[in-house]
Amino acid sequence: MEKIGMRKGLVLNLISNLMFFISGYLIHYYLGGHTSAAAYGVVGTIITVLDFEYMFTSNGARQSLARNISSGKFNVVDVIVKTFAFQAIIVAVFFAINFFGAPVFGMIFNDSSLDFYFKLAAFLPISNGLYVMMLGINDGLQRFQYSAFLATFYPIVKLGVIPLIIFVFPHDPVMGVEVGYFSAMMITIVLGLALLVPIWPKLRVSGTNRIGFGEVSHGVLSFSFFFIMASLVLSADTLVVKSVVEPDSMAGYYTGAMNFGKTTYYLLQAFAVIILPVVSGLITNGKAEEASRKAQSLVLVAFGFIFPMAVVISATSRDLLSTFYKPAFTVAAPALSCLALSSFFMGMTVIFNMVLNAEKDTRFSDILSIVSLALVIPIFVVSAKFGGITAIAAASMVSTFIVMTLSYLEVRRRMMNLMTVRTWKVIGINVGVWVALFAISHVMTVENFLILAALYVVIYAVYVGLLFAAKVVDIDLLKSLKKPKDQAASQ
Repeated sequence: MEKIGMRKGLVLNLISNLMFFISGYLIHYYLGGHTSAAAYGVVGTIITVLDFEYMFTSNGARQSLARNISSGKFNVVDVIVKTFAFQAIIVAVFFAINFFGAPVFGMIFNDSSLDFYFKLAAFLPISNGLYVMMLGINDGLQRFQYSAFLATFYPIVKLGVIPLIIFVFPHDPVMGVEVGYFSAMMITIVLGLALLVPIWPKLRVSGTNRIGFGEVSHGVLSFSFFFIMASLVLSADTLVVKSVVEPDSMAGYYTGAMNFGKTTYYLLQAFAVIILPVVSGLITNGKAEEASRKAQSLVLVAFGFIFPMAVVISATSRDLLSTFYKPAFTVAAPALSCLALSSFFMGMTVIFNMVLNAEKDTRFSDILSIVSLALVIPIFVVSAKFGGITAIAAASMVSTFIVMTLSYLEVRRRMMNLMTVRTWKVIGINVGVWVALFAISHVMTVENFLILAALYVVIYAVYVGLLFAAKVVDIDLLKSLKKPKDQAASQ
């Protein structure tokens, strides 16, 4: 079974996540420009609820598969079969919630048209549950090139949503989105199964130990509750805006801000996908110091190369919304400034907790999830009622910063210090970049999206050059992400 190094796996997964949100941007660009703000808000509501459910059917099974397979303790086929069985139970629950609870969603969000759309959406968690099983199996086998390929293929096929809306569902874009998403997932699932066929005989003889169904269910649920917390913090605000804030157009504007705000969270998922099986495998083999070095390098790369994206989006939110959508969307600029940072903070929270869960001790993550689930909705509702979309975005940013900080402190207390001196220097540089860009954006205005995108590229290039010139990052850092020679030889 072919495995690849952490660095190559990280690059491939970054590319797949990049394609994911690029395709999402194109779809949102079309919807935001060709539908009313109120209609766009309906699409945003449907997608937000599905994102929330995907966290239960996606990350729980995927991360549990990755950890249990990469540990090398169990028969791989046994792990896959039992994880699939538990995944089927979860999928059935969400199908019932969406299909039979559709009228309730319509009442909650004050829109009776949502009834039909939620019944149709009931089939999407089924396809998503199977899709992420393909990804988790390849992650656990450290065949990152295959999981990255599937995760790149899916968003490309998903772009079929746009012609579907144009030619088949011109008067019902929501149905076009749902049909397009379901079709893209089913095509990707068939391809994923085909890629597993050649190695299936080897997996059947991978080991004799059987994993208990209770251990599988606990692992899946633990990861699911954690990611549901992450999704709730990042997505529930959109639902609260739809329910509480008037007029209806504000939901559309907030959806536009959220579209860009989640950029870095999606990119950081590539780090989470890599760091769990790699650190888990090293710890299982008694290589704690090497696991620490790998984790520190990944965290430095995350802050060095992903954090500036959140900083740039946050500091230039007004020009970004105005040029990508319409000038009217600038009402959500302060919200986007907060959401861009909020998504990065939550992405780092995920990374820190994946390091913690590499030891199979999920108590901290479980407690963090329960407390967050209990507090975040009331905080969002109060913020939205008294401060509108800006206040709720600020509440999201503060909440994610707190959970990120608590997660980092727990990793440092229990396992290792993931923040090196160079990482703190990178954070200081990014603070300076945010202040400079925020000041410039309030003096100069960019009115063309292509020009703004070109400026982003120039700013990022200058920033990366500064990091290398100041020797905050160097080639040795990137080399440290490669597999050790002895490990490569053993494979």
